[in-house]
Amino acid sequence: MIAMLPGLATIGELKAAAKEHFRARGLGGDDQCRIALLIQAIKSANAMILAKVELQALDWWAYRLLHDQYFKETEMATLLGRTARWTLNPAVYWDAARITMKLWQDGGIARHLTALFVPSHRFFEYLALSHAFMAEIRFLPLLPTTWDLTTPFLFALNEIEEENGRQIQAQIRLLKDVKAPAIAPAERERIVEEQRRIVLDLFAEFLRSMLAAA
Repeated sequence: MIAMLPGLATIGELKAAAKEHFRARGLGGDDQCRIALLIQAIKSANAMILAKVELQALDWWAYRLLHDQYFKETEMATLLGRTARWTLNPAVYWDAARITMKLWQDGGIARHLTALFVPSHRFFEYLALSHAFMAEIRFLPLLPTTWDLTTPFLFALNEIEEENGRQIQAQIRLLKDVKAPAIAPAERERIVEEQRRIVLDLFAEFLRSMLAAA
């Protein structure tokens, strides 16, 4: 199915095609469902990882930031699920399961679930991944600016992306302040870019799948 889009190779091209897709077709039940399932998969995975914050001894400011993010991730996932127009098309759920599997495999979610929140390469990798999710998975820039954001689904989507913007500031602070002497500045930059690429590849796969289905 994805082979139907051989000319769309880069994330920029896919975003441009998605903009045209939404302009021409609107935001139907299938697309709402796809978007909700992707965001819920990301938020749920992150919330499971962040749940460990309640069981570990951390500096107060780090605990406060991660604690807030933990509950916000759960709240936002629930909010979107309440407002989405769920489809009866089984292909949408099958494809969402495939993309969620890619999320867990490429993002290393299982290993982050078992890792401790201590200054380490693994913790820094998780912070970079979480930051990339919030910075790169964005749908509002793909939608027509004339759409009414007070409709329930778009209102929830807007609220999620605004909250992501606030949480990004906390992520940046954590990325800068994690005291892990074994991680050189060049290695930190490499990790951030590597996790960003993982998230962009996931988003590209999602957009290809959505466009191919249309």
